[in-house]
Amino acid sequence: MSPAMPPPTLADGAVVWLIVVWLTVLGAVFGSFLNVVIYRLPRRMSLIEPPSHCPTCKKPIAWYDNVPVLGWIVLRGRCRKCRAPISVRYPVVEAATAAMFGVLGTVEFLSGGANLPQRTSEPLEGVYVTGDGDLYTVYVYHLLLLCTLLCAALIEFDGKRRQWRLFIPAGVVGLLAPLFWPHLHPVPAWRGLQGLSAGLADGAIGLAVGAALGMAAWWAWKDQKRIGVIFAAGCVGLFLGWQAVVVLSLASMAIYLPSMLLGRRLSVLRRVPPTAWLALATFGWILAWAPLVRSGNPL
Repeated sequence: MSPAMPPPTLADGAVVWLIVVWLTVLGAVFGSFLNVVIYRLPRRMSLIEPPSHCPTCKKPIAWYDNVPVLGWIVLRGRCRKCRAPISVRYPVVEAATAAMFGVLGTVEFLSGGANLPQRTSEPLEGVYVTGDGDLYTVYVYHLLLLCTLLCAALIEFDGKRRQWRLFIPAGVVGLLAPLFWPHLHPVPAWRGLQGLSAGLADGAIGLAVGAALGMAAWWAWKDQKRIGVIFAAGCVGLFLGWQAVVVLSLASMAIYLPSMLLGRRLSVLRRVPPTAWLALATFGWILAWAPLVRSGNPL
């Protein structure tokens, strides 16, 4: 495997830090939209109309009260008009999404993509070398996966099950984007394939393996009726490859088992679906992907 790209210079680092700050703020804005998706999608409501409003008095929320995180703090968690309480989860989701955008940007941009297996146009020991200009597409690609998993986990946490539509955007992008940008799949599903055939194989095999593992997990805990794990695991396989989804599915199930046991004492843990642990494990995998490959992991 070729060595990772050298880190950016001090001047480049200052620019990157500005970019990371901007991405963090952008993440908070996206977090506000994810709150809308989490609430409205399983209820079959439009994501656009009506605009943001108080769920109690139905009055529109002014733009200055709708600033992510800060708006909730200024209002002390209550509607300005009817004083009804607003769930603390809204700013928590916004802050978590902002942190996700910022942390991933810091790791991928400040390291020059050193967290990723490396990709070139030619196979090299089963991995490829990523160019610096490709980091932006990789970053957006990974964010789409992580945001989808976050929404899926919280929808299931709320006890909602109508979430298959949530995975349509990620499914379309996950299937088509690698056909044009093969660097989005750092580890190929099958060595020796290149071009269109490589992109098709990476996505199809990853999707099939992920969906099969999700189906097995759903069957093992079908009394929980958490079918979202099938879509989530398939999505992880589609985006990160069959090698990653095997490890991540096993890891998330290994966490889910003791959490269910602890749920006998902490009831809130029983509401945490396997999808949540899969999302957390996926985030960690992306941040440490290359070190895991260099550690000698055969996958």
